[in-house]
Amino acid sequence: MNLCELPHPIIQADLNLSRFALTGISSGISKKVYAVTGEDGHKTILYIWQKPFLGLSEARTEGLYYLHAEGFEYFCYNTQLLTDVGIRVPKIIKTGHFSGDMKFDYAYVECFDGVSLQEYLQYGNVKDITGRLAVELNKFYACRRDYYGPPLLTAAYSKTCQLLCYEHAVEELEIACSLDSEANRLKNLVLQQLNNFMVHFACQTKPFSYALIHGEATPAHAWLLADGTIGFIDIEGIKFFDIEFEYALLDMMYEYLRINKPKSYDRHKLLFYKLYHRICWLSVAVDYLRNVDAANKFFIKLRRMTLRDLSRGDR
Repeated sequence: MNLCELPHPIIQADLNLSRFALTGISSGISKKVYAVTGEDGHKTILYIWQKPFLGLSEARTEGLYYLHAEGFEYFCYNTQLLTDVGIRVPKIIKTGHFSGDMKFDYAYVECFDGVSLQEYLQYGNVKDITGRLAVELNKFYACRRDYYGPPLLTAAYSKTCQLLCYEHAVEELEIACSLDSEANRLKNLVLQQLNNFMVHFACQTKPFSYALIHGEATPAHAWLLADGTIGFIDIEGIKFFDIEFEYALLDMMYEYLRINKPKSYDRHKLLFYKLYHRICWLSVAVDYLRNVDAANKFFIKLRRMTLRDLSRGDR
């Protein structure tokens, strides 16, 4: 991970520290994350919103904005929204804007006292957290409105959620097939599956309302806190959307943890969104392996897993 672009004297002044240690945690597409540890051992998380150049293919689907909103403005707005409805997210300590050679927004936030579910599920009893996770997720789903999109969005969009995802999936599939011969061999099969779903959805009416979903409530983004409650990070991409979009991801990421679904969920939508997620994962994996690091173990495993699941069809 690259060195932090925020000068150390600014971090010292912002957090009133004479000395500190800086540790890189992650470097995503639009956000870098660091831990700032003071001399007393207290940790603060530093977010910097600045797209790093990774050499990946850039998707240009019209609806991508509705599916993966990102950035400082969304972070601030969504943090307040979720806090107001009783969902535990890291408290914002201080925000700022840096205008040096590179311009970017940044924020210091609370460092959760606990462990991510990704870490906990390696040794903990999954039965101990199933109910608590469901309770916290249901706080999201209780928030609803009559059009989909990021909470900051104040106008309805004409396309259905499924059409939005279909167009994005087709574009991501094209990227994956252009970079990977094995993916290309599955192209017609996967396109046929996508088209079959869209034929089915053409006969459906739009929902009366859409639930607020996290959008990426993976084990790495949900935390078991020291007081026993569940908290969430990476909340820039929360959105009002088909709830099946979330349940599809939960089913795929927590396969050994039972997630209760409402009786009214649509199984066809669930399977469609599982297909959508797998296509996007495959595109990211083969893109990273081709253009960034061909030896990356995580993306090698992800590519193999998604190719296997796509070849099996609906599940």
